[in-house]
Amino acid sequence: MKTSFNIKNLLLTFILIAGITACQEDTFIETFEIKAPVISSFSPQTGEVGSEITITGENLQRVDTVLIGDGLAEIKYRISSTKLVAKVLSSSRNGKITVENSAGKSESSDSFTITYLNPYIDPANYPASGTVNEEIVLTGEHLNVIDSIMLGDKKASIISKRANEIVFKVPFSDNETPVTFRYVYFNGTENIQVGPQGETFTILKEAPAVTYCPTALTKYSPVTIQGERLALIDSIFVGNVKMLIKYKSDTEITIDMPANYFGGNMSGELSGVYYGVRRVILTDDFHVTADANEPRYYKYTNILLSSRVAYGGTEDAFFDAETGAVFNSCSLADNKAAVDFFLYDQTTYVQLYGPHNSSTTLKNFKCNGVSIDTQDGSYSDFYGTGGIETKFKVLSRDSANHLAVINAYEAGTIVELNDALFAGISKPGTSSPRIYESASASGYSITSGHFSIDKNNIGWVRNYKTGKNGIIKVTSLPKPVTNGRIPELTFDIIWQK
Repeated sequence: MKTSFNIKNLLLTFILIAGITACQEDTFIETFEIKAPVISSFSPQTGEVGSEITITGENLQRVDTVLIGDGLAEIKYRISSTKLVAKVLSSSRNGKITVENSAGKSESSDSFTITYLNPYIDPANYPASGTVNEEIVLTGEHLNVIDSIMLGDKKASIISKRANEIVFKVPFSDNETPVTFRYVYFNGTENIQVGPQGETFTILKEAPAVTYCPTALTKYSPVTIQGERLALIDSIFVGNVKMLIKYKSDTEITIDMPANYFGGNMSGELSGVYYGVRRVILTDDFHVTADANEPRYYKYTNILLSSRVAYGGTEDAFFDAETGAVFNSCSLADNKAAVDFFLYDQTTYVQLYGPHNSSTTLKNFKCNGVSIDTQDGSYSDFYGTGGIETKFKVLSRDSANHLAVINAYEAGTIVELNDALFAGISKPGTSSPRIYESASASGYSITSGHFSIDKNNIGWVRNYKTGKNGIIKVTSLPKPVTNGRIPELTFDIIWQK
């Protein structure tokens, strides 16, 4: 009997420990310390531009920058914590090697010596002219040491360069006569600017031509301009108001007024800008019809957010109030900057989180079974310094100022979600409001910024990073408690344009 009693107690202890561990899931934070890198050696100790250097040491897997003689080198491979491969660039210089990350940096005891080579361009394929934005290919030897290409006083964009080939894009120039061609490289002592003997380069400039242009548009009813070389056009204006280009090809451009234009009807010259500085008149009399009283906000209804899979959700938890898009934990990494808030499951309520307040929760979301946030700093732009700060404020019908906003929202009379609409109301200050089924639920408190589906269900949301406001109305908790948690929420929202 004594043995049986001990086994029962042992099992009871195990169950209690497991329960406590489960309850403490939200407060457990696994940290990953980034340590300063250390260089112990490197090889080889000499080389030319394009050479690869193997660096050995410690904590090299998170190195962000490699310098050679205070000049930038390329991180070619992060092989392991003890081995890194860097590539010598034309910007590299003779001197010691430095590796650096957010925790610190380390400098080698020995110096790396660069063998400087003179570039040579094969005159047989040297072009006499090129059209603006055309990509020109030059062949030769040691071309990877070239830092820049100059056409007259204009610097060309280098698209790619290898030892035997360099590709550059022809820049725009007002000069109508042939210009000198020069390439610039560092010879170990100074920057040298040379070019093919006696050669010049003519920059050709095409211009867009219009064969058909409409004379009017109504906002949200795009119109199409037809012509030739229209892809050259960078932007289109009515007077000084920039249009929205919805589609562009060589023969067509489709335009509309941007969604954030609320100036009402207008008339003026329709013009296009190409090469960044030249202007072409498309028509001198263009008319825009737009409602000056159009609601200046986006409206989305019946949005469903669903928290973690382990508690009955789908991980479609992250919301972009600008577009109405919902992202899941797997798509979040590519859309971090767009998210305004997200949903997190709890025991008797659900909770909305501003990203800035999410460092202890985000790590619990998973993509294909793996935590999306390894606490290594990759989500610092989401919740760290400079992250997205969104806060909430439940609006109470017992306050006259609050009620005025609620009534305007319910009546559909709001035109603009500017700060004037919320006059007399302190700005949102709750980072992670709870949403209960009922205001009578245990733990509910409106003074703590809690929402309830049945009563206090309308609130002010503010993204402090963008300065934009929204009004949210929580509508239901559609899925019952699963594994002890409430995993879903539906709501309506309007959001400032």
